[in-house]
Amino acid sequence: MQDLPPTIQNPDIRTLGRILGDVVRDRGGEALFRRIEAIRAASVNRYRGRADIVTVSSQLGALTLDDTVDFLRAFMLFSMLANLSEDRQMAGASGAAPETTPGLADAIRDLEGKGITRETILATLQRARVMPVLTAHPTEVRRKS
Repeated sequence: MQDLPPTIQNPDIRTLGRILGDVVRDRGGEALFRRIEAIRAASVNRYRGRADIVTVSSQLGALTLDDTVDFLRAFMLFSMLANLSEDRQMAGASGAAPETTPGLADAIRDLEGKGITRETILATLQRARVMPVLTAHPTEVRRKS
């Protein structure tokens, strides 16, 4: 099999991958991290034509159900982090200013512009339950590898 050209490396993806690896190691232990890393390396080698499907299949088949869930979670998180990093890199490369999402200060100014007092806004916020929510839909994953 021929070797494929190396993929363009985004240093942010490598950094985020290392941080995710540290989280997996911290939460799941060194053994889980090593299993995930071995499957990742075998998958890359398979993609590059340096390993056969049996290597990857045997490693995946050896995972317990719990390890499979942890493995899928780690790869899903890595894919999301890589997508965010690539989006950021592409925005910088195009010379365009990155898209910004209005923040809390913008929302408060907008509400004040509509006649709602700052005191009413703050009182409402004190009663509100605010938490970050990460959502993903399969169509959001754009990576090819």
